[in-house]
Amino acid sequence: MTWATPEDARRFWADAVDMEDEDLTMLLEAAHDQCAAYAPAIADDATVPDSWVYAEVLQARALSRSGVAGRDDQVGPDGYQVTVFPMDWTVKKLLRPDKGRYQLR
Repeated sequence: MTWATPEDARRFWADAVDMEDEDLTMLLEAAHDQCAAYAPAIADDATVPDSWVYAEVLQARALSRSGVAGRDDQVGPDGYQVTVFPMDWTVKKLLRPDKGRYQLR
């Protein structure tokens, strides 16, 4: 089970357009396990927030990139490298957004 579909992945992730459904589904399932473990609990019949669907796609993309990362967890040719993290802060914030708080000055 996943929150995102292969179609969602292709909509938000350009490289997913060239991937087979089977490969995308495997990545989405792995991402789902990680995202569901981090996200707060919701009722079984609750509607999953759109931000969680997007977070799952971003995490699937990160997992895909980590499979081709070099020894320093970086992807790309020299001079154009991107560091790959296990779960990016962007994904975490989509799953658990900061609550607004007032600060007194």
